[in-house]
Amino acid sequence: MNAIRINQTIGKLGSIACLVYTLLSLPLSGLAAAADGRTASAGTASDEASTAPSDEPAGAGDEPTDRLRHLEMADTPTEWRETTLTGDWQGRRQRLAEAGIKIDLSYTGDWLRNTSGGLRRGSAYLGHVDLVLRLDAEKLVGWPGGAAYLQVIDNSGGPFNGRYAGSLMGSDNIEAPLNRTGVFRAWLQQSFLDDRASLRLGLYPVDTEFYVTDASGIFLHPSFGIAAEAGDFGTRSGPPIYATSSYGARLRFEPDPAWYAMVALAQAVPSERIGQVGPHITWQQGSGSLLIAELGFSPTKAGLLADQPAVPAEKNDDFAPISKLAVGAWRFNPRFAQIAAVSEAGDALTARHWGAYLLAEQTLYRVPGENRDVAVFFRYGIADGRTNNLDYSLSFGLSLRGPFAGRDNDTFGIALTRAHGGAQGRSALASALGASLSAESEGVLEIAYRAQVAPGVVLQPLFQRILNPGLNLPHASIAGVRLQLAL
Repeated sequence: MNAIRINQTIGKLGSIACLVYTLLSLPLSGLAAAADGRTASAGTASDEASTAPSDEPAGAGDEPTDRLRHLEMADTPTEWRETTLTGDWQGRRQRLAEAGIKIDLSYTGDWLRNTSGGLRRGSAYLGHVDLVLRLDAEKLVGWPGGAAYLQVIDNSGGPFNGRYAGSLMGSDNIEAPLNRTGVFRAWLQQSFLDDRASLRLGLYPVDTEFYVTDASGIFLHPSFGIAAEAGDFGTRSGPPIYATSSYGARLRFEPDPAWYAMVALAQAVPSERIGQVGPHITWQQGSGSLLIAELGFSPTKAGLLADQPAVPAEKNDDFAPISKLAVGAWRFNPRFAQIAAVSEAGDALTARHWGAYLLAEQTLYRVPGENRDVAVFFRYGIADGRTNNLDYSLSFGLSLRGPFAGRDNDTFGIALTRAHGGAQGRSALASALGASLSAESEGVLEIAYRAQVAPGVVLQPLFQRILNPGLNLPHASIAGVRLQLAL
């Protein structure tokens, strides 16, 4: 069965690759000439961002966060032969990039096996295809500070968590409730104030920028993306996050390189759509809206940690340290029905569905003169706990880029997360089970090693230990491996 699914996925991947190649076969001389006669836009890449490393193939939801954000439309040449399987397409890829068009195609395949505990033993294979198109509007049509982004995804395989692990927080960040092929992200962006501010409009999942940390990007468990309590749907609706997005608007402002503030307003996704496919793109169903804001600060960019070896020592040094402190808050409108609380008349009481969070990540040590370092992260978030199952979560961990000499592109990571069930959520879960729960919290330990085995090819063995999955199941042990291909 897994072999059949793999062959089906390879067939879809081949079809997409043929489409991309057909597009690339079109004459490029006009686009290249237009690019040669136009200067680089200040709104597409900052001097600092242009030196940041970008050697990891894309995965589900892998839009660059704070450290790599400006690389979306960076003008610096990409080493296609070193980072992809198909290289520069006989020069077409670089000419397209110089003309303002960047195309990325990647495949992620995960094989996971629950060896003990959880719901039952068993294994599953999950696949994910990403086709990403980035457009620099100034290079293409002379629109200063303009950019566009389109991401088409394809999911296959599974399920795993609902069949074997039984975790409240999930097990794999590419697993979706239902497999689908279609548009996931599609937005336009306008930069202004000398690239210190930008406005993004369109199909926008908030977990691409809010409540995320670079240092936790290696891990497969979903809670190391946006945390569990913020991703947990309320009784009415939830946030637009992978794998269902919705229309929204995001405004970001950076008064200086060390500070940023951003706010987004997005259409909420109805709870009944959790098990459906495709984006939620209508405002007519009364699902409400999500308002989320985040304020961040970089100690390294502010010069507070200038004496440590994480800071680039020379102008041509392409090392980019991880450094961010941030606080954020979110709230849904309108009011939601509480999970279990009712009035004397038996009617459901209502409450605001809201939350707040604190996160920190920092490069602690860099091997002098090399792109090898140690970074740590910490995150803590709370939610109202009356309209959703979880009322807080805590996670922390570390990542080692280049853990061995000569293996600069490898990463080792170890992390822990714990999510606590709210009183009403636990009561409803116990009632549905018809039995008392064995725990109030669910915890996860994940250990992973990402190894670049060839240009554009990454293998990542991993181990997860899930404590009290579903708050009522025996501890689960999950072993697996992730394959990533950048084409």
